[in-house]
Amino acid sequence: MSKSLNNYEKIIFFGGGVMADRLYKQIDDIDKKLAAVFDLLDDNRKTKEFNGFKIQNVQNIVTQLQDENTAIVVAIGHFNVPLFVEQLLDRYGFIEDRLFVVNPYQSLRFFFSEDEVASEKRIPYDNEKYRKVEKFFTDEESIRTFKKLVSSKPFENINDTYELIPYNEIKDMYWCSENYWCSHKFDEAQENSIATVIDCGAYIGDSVLPICNAIPEKKIHYNAVEPLKENIAAIKNDPQIKTACNDFRIIECGVGEKNEKLFFSLPSNGNTEGGRFINESKDSNNTLDVKRIDDLDIDYKGTIYIKMDIEGSELSALKGSIDTIKKRKPYLAICLYHRKNDLVEIPLFIDSLGVKYDYYLRGGYHTILWAIPQ
Repeated sequence: MSKSLNNYEKIIFFGGGVMADRLYKQIDDIDKKLAAVFDLLDDNRKTKEFNGFKIQNVQNIVTQLQDENTAIVVAIGHFNVPLFVEQLLDRYGFIEDRLFVVNPYQSLRFFFSEDEVASEKRIPYDNEKYRKVEKFFTDEESIRTFKKLVSSKPFENINDTYELIPYNEIKDMYWCSENYWCSHKFDEAQENSIATVIDCGAYIGDSVLPICNAIPEKKIHYNAVEPLKENIAAIKNDPQIKTACNDFRIIECGVGEKNEKLFFSLPSNGNTEGGRFINESKDSNNTLDVKRIDDLDIDYKGTIYIKMDIEGSELSALKGSIDTIKKRKPYLAICLYHRKNDLVEIPLFIDSLGVKYDYYLRGGYHTILWAIPQ
């Protein structure tokens, strides 16, 4: 059984930014216990100091890390935090049993705590919808992941506290990789088998190779759906993408319930990976095309796969895909981590269409629903 954070005499923060500031305010006696602050950077860090402590490279505080009375708190608010933890433990594995992380199963990811969707009202966890969705899952991993999500302390706004838990209690589910069927056990496809992939939220094409390597079909017709020109340019400049499939096509739009133009908003840090469609904007010129998947000009061949990682527009896009889903019974990989209620609303919506699917839940930071046609 792991020790509680309160049992340690000293605490060291891994990270010294916004997340560290929030955790500092919630940890008992932190002003007396904090002994050091570090990161993995050299001299190019933006923030040099945290609460009177110089932020150092981890290699400068190895002696302090070795103190068994010292806990290490991962105080980083970034979607790649599991990767940073992995890099840290590769070098200093002896701290694993004294490492504490923010629970990634708090439904609304902590780095989106100031996003507009944070104001949405959460369906109470005792609502019958949760019990109904839980029955969709039959494999142990899906059930375990679902229970982790609904048993975690909800994080509603920046005034809430975070649930800090020992890394060892969640390390087997502490993932940052997007599992778009990558671990699904497909039946082996025939040599001349064909697949059509619709990659909604293709971003810079980082999903293309994992998806092409995961699905069993030999001939792949890939449709990368992406609305942002910067990301489209990155896709076009990636030489590996074209060699991954037989036919590769970029569809320059977003997907939703209607064919329309919507305002597009980037997060405050300008990262194009976090861009999302919104209903209104002060910048009247910042609009992009949105189309229904049912109305996309796609030459469907063979087995159909639809992936969605579209920053909270997943349910809307599914509503614009009803005909495609009913007619073609595609494999689905739908991200559920952007909005508070997608965990239940999206599986219930897909189930309401009458297509017989087997459902699986995968991931942690990137919780993904698989709907596998029966």
